[in-house]
Amino acid sequence: MADRPKNAVLGQLHKWIAAERDSRRTDAHLLSRFIAERDEAAFAVLVKRHGRMVHGVCQSVLHNRQDAEDACQASFLILAKKGSSIHKQHSVASWLHSVAHRLALKLKHPKSGPVPAKPPSANLKIR
Repeated sequence: MADRPKNAVLGQLHKWIAAERDSRRTDAHLLSRFIAERDEAAFAVLVKRHGRMVHGVCQSVLHNRQDAEDACQASFLILAKKGSSIHKQHSVASWLHSVAHRLALKLKHPKSGPVPAKPPSANLKIR
């Protein structure tokens, strides 16, 4: 029984050491680890490192706290899904900035609806 609290403390200590080590890694290294191993700790460091910037970009476009939070979360979901498509993995910050800005603009100016297959004038007959 005494081993259980000791193991919990050691487990937490290992997590803190790993988090400290990860905080010194480059974005490219963290992204590579996330892509290859789905390493949640590496992704968490990227979120912690760039979250404030991404949120700031969204807030500057949207001027609404809740919408900015939604766009910020969506930006990191896109990173999780499409991170392997980043060709210059050392520029994760730049990529995230662009994604966040585009998402915020889409939220601010949503399209009015789906584009019709044929323009309405295509149905008119000229006599």
